[in-house]
Amino acid sequence: MILRRITEHVRAQNWFAVAIEFVIVFVGVFVGLQAQDWSTARAEQKAERAAIERLIIEYKRNLELLDADKEESRKTMAASERLLAMISPEPAAVIADKALAQTILDCLTNPKFVPTLGTTTSLVASGDLRLIRDPEIQRRLTQWPRTAQVLMEWEEIERHHGEELVLGLTFDYLAWPTLLSLLDDSNPASALESDYQGLFSNRRFEGLLVNRRYNTRQSLGRIDDLEKDTLELVSLLEARLSLLESS
Repeated sequence: MILRRITEHVRAQNWFAVAIEFVIVFVGVFVGLQAQDWSTARAEQKAERAAIERLIIEYKRNLELLDADKEESRKTMAASERLLAMISPEPAAVIADKALAQTILDCLTNPKFVPTLGTTTSLVASGDLRLIRDPEIQRRLTQWPRTAQVLMEWEEIERHHGEELVLGLTFDYLAWPTLLSLLDDSNPASALESDYQGLFSNRRFEGLLVNRRYNTRQSLGRIDDLEKDTLELVSLLEARLSLLESS
């Protein structure tokens, strides 16, 4: 329709009308492109907002998992300290068998951090991480799984250490059913001398406890660092979401 009118104006040598028709075409194309860009931008903003909402849920869940991991590590650390105090040159007062059995079990506990990374992995793998228009958030989302992997690998090493060394040495002297039976209140408080004396006098056991205490302290440091990074990431995500919602 417009092309036909332009042709007619050219034939009639009505150059002013030709110019008007070209302006109309140009403005129409420009407005159409602008509308398309606006629609695309709105769709991407909506997708970014949805991704950030999922990420906030994901990393708040990881904070809960880190807190539980920290609690288990603190329990292991405290148990190691108590056992070392009992076998030191000036041992602490002997505790009841039930409490001692629980202390040994706590010392042999191996915390294991398994983060939730479904949304992060999906965004990185699909390339949709670009939807989040904040370079610092993108950097942290890329780095966080690597930092978490360091903690997981460290805890895996410590788990092997506990199972292959501390755990194995413990049961050279004490069977697992015997240890569990001491958690029963009905047992007399007399098993310490008969069942634990050899274990507590073993210098290798003391060395392994010192090593376990050190490794657990390192785990706690890594948990604290990752927890700090996670809190900062959640704060950035919430700030970005607030900005998107206000725009």
